[in-house]
Amino acid sequence: MFLRREHRPVSEILVVDDDVTSLAIIEETLRSEGYAVHAYESAVEASELFEPAAYDLILSDFFMPGMNGDEFLKTVRRRDSETPFVFLTANTDIQLAIDLVKTGADDHITKPIVPEVLLFRIEKNLRDKQNERTVRQAERERELFEMERQKLVNWRLLYASKDIHQTEQMINLLSRTINQAGGFLWVDLLEQQMDSEEGETIELSRELIEMILQAGRGQKQVFDYISFISGLDELELDRKPVPVADFVRAIDAHMREVLGGLAATHRRTYYSMIDTEGLDGVVEVDMDYTRRIAAELVFNAVKYSPEDSRILLIFEPCRDSRSGGLDICVRNMPTTAQACDREGNRIFGIPYDYTELVFDLFYTIEAFPVNIEGEEWSDGTGLYVVRQLLRRQDAWVRAENGVDYTGDTPETFTKVTITLPVKEAS
Repeated sequence: MFLRREHRPVSEILVVDDDVTSLAIIEETLRSEGYAVHAYESAVEASELFEPAAYDLILSDFFMPGMNGDEFLKTVRRRDSETPFVFLTANTDIQLAIDLVKTGADDHITKPIVPEVLLFRIEKNLRDKQNERTVRQAERERELFEMERQKLVNWRLLYASKDIHQTEQMINLLSRTINQAGGFLWVDLLEQQMDSEEGETIELSRELIEMILQAGRGQKQVFDYISFISGLDELELDRKPVPVADFVRAIDAHMREVLGGLAATHRRTYYSMIDTEGLDGVVEVDMDYTRRIAAELVFNAVKYSPEDSRILLIFEPCRDSRSGGLDICVRNMPTTAQACDREGNRIFGIPYDYTELVFDLFYTIEAFPVNIEGEEWSDGTGLYVVRQLLRRQDAWVRAENGVDYTGDTPETFTKVTITLPVKEAS
């Protein structure tokens, strides 16, 4: 028996099913329990109208014309990594279970629809997600309280805190990568098959072997990456003096080349502005890693900006350096973050009241759901790598929010700036 939901917040449920009868049963069942239902017979239509964070749960059929459930899930996950996604399917074979796990589904319900089971599974997924958010919020509040209590103005304490958070980030990265490759479901499936067969040899399906290999590759990639991160301080850099003009031309060309490919895929426009007149001398850098650092900033500008927005690349003298320096700026319109400020409001751009701290910890209050194909340092570790590599080259990086009043209407922007010291040519 299920309790009515009149005294609880209304949950918004997106339902997609091309079977009109099933859709009607689901709508009636959910609405009778107080849920707000948004029903579609087409996954194509649902994906076109989908807005991130607009729903508390998504319920979708698996086999549908025009766009199958797995494609619909991929479309959703590219824009929303948080909302629970539950599949409806009449198919319960092992391969489908593997695919659902690999593509990021939270649960699945077998047809024909049994109202009691449907309500139980939906309530469970909503409850699990809410518990997860509550734990995260409590932990965030605890951290902020500790920061206030300890008055983290001591930079030694700040960097100790950074190391703890970075370790947590790497653990989360390892967990996500393993789960994206099917987690350890392959262990259970392999054990089941071994228990069901006798003899010295067993015959494995290609699907299971591919799943094992994919999981192994993903885990190896993460461990190799952790080794790279841990060895940044000992990494051998090939630093050489490069004339400022030559350096700017090379980095600008590389950034525009990277952005050119991303812009076509992710619907961004970009502009390059160079104003280094009078800035003579050389920068002493490892050109290979500097190109990779520049590419990382470009990837992040695309990841954390809305579609159809513009990205600016700016090269100019550093106005904050008395000894002379070169600024490389990447400026973009910001998106709304998943994280919230102390009052519970969604953060827009870089959290202004924790700018230095949060940037130094690489947005550790953010979940890093966005990855772009071709990105070298993903899952929230990229800016950490950038900062460490720049520090090794006597350079630094900072982030800030701002407002541009030069257009017809004020435009909020986020800017990440690399500052390289400029030395006299010997």
